[in-house]
Amino acid sequence: MSTIIGLGAQGCDIAEVFETNRDYNVKLLDINIEGENCFSFKVHNSSEEYEKNTPDLSDFFSDIHEQVFFIVDGSTKIAGASLQILKQLKDKKINLIYVRQDVNLLGNIAKMQDRVAFNVLQEYARSGIFNSISLISLSALDNIIGDMPILEYNENINKLIYNTIVNIEKFNNEEPIIDNFSSPKDVSKIITYGIYDIANNLEKLFYPLDLIDDKCYYFGINENDLKTNSKLFRVIKDRMREKTVDKTKISYRIHSTGHEMNFCYVIAYSKKIQQ
Repeated sequence: MSTIIGLGAQGCDIAEVFETNRDYNVKLLDINIEGENCFSFKVHNSSEEYEKNTPDLSDFFSDIHEQVFFIVDGSTKIAGASLQILKQLKDKKINLIYVRQDVNLLGNIAKMQDRVAFNVLQEYARSGIFNSISLISLSALDNIIGDMPILEYNENINKLIYNTIVNIEKFNNEEPIIDNFSSPKDVSKIITYGIYDIANNLEKLFYPLDLIDDKCYYFGINENDLKTNSKLFRVIKDRMREKTVDKTKISYRIHSTGHEMNFCYVIAYSKKIQQ
């Protein structure tokens, strides 16, 4: 099992989706929040005050698991408490998920908060304090989910993030049918997720990473295609060869699923601090 920790409104909205999955223990931290697995912060006027007044959360975190996914939107004031919270989790395997708003739509204070948090948290990840930092751009997700009613927007964004993490984690914990997987470089701690449509050879990343060192593709193939589609493996290998450009190392894993439709997720890795 893993623990999902959401900080702030955006982080909590995404983390709440994981509550339907028994493989995840969910913790929510925000202002004016109530519930068994919730911790309500006092309201402060600045990110500096949230950092200075971060409470002792040892009791609240007493039942968390070895692997932690920490979800935060760095443009919010409460995100100022991130480092102090993460220090209390230093003995855990921390996978930080940074959800970045469209900076062109942020006010000056929120834009400054985002810039500081975005750079500082990446530096901490690259230094090895975190297992990884996953960058997610809401602007990039807009282009993936397409047009939809306003009331369905957040739900679909959150489900896309949830499904991606859950499926990749599931595949990481089971043996593939076949693969050529090799671990990414230890210094490549800055990552993003993505989806890949093999039929149309169309890939969409959740953040436009610069200088990608490694990519790993996770193919979920239905059992019937695994048994009867004699061309599919050749197509996959050809597509992977095409993606071996600019010194980016490509690997893949093929897994059996009970889903009717085939699907593929991708993780891209970089050692460069993103802007």
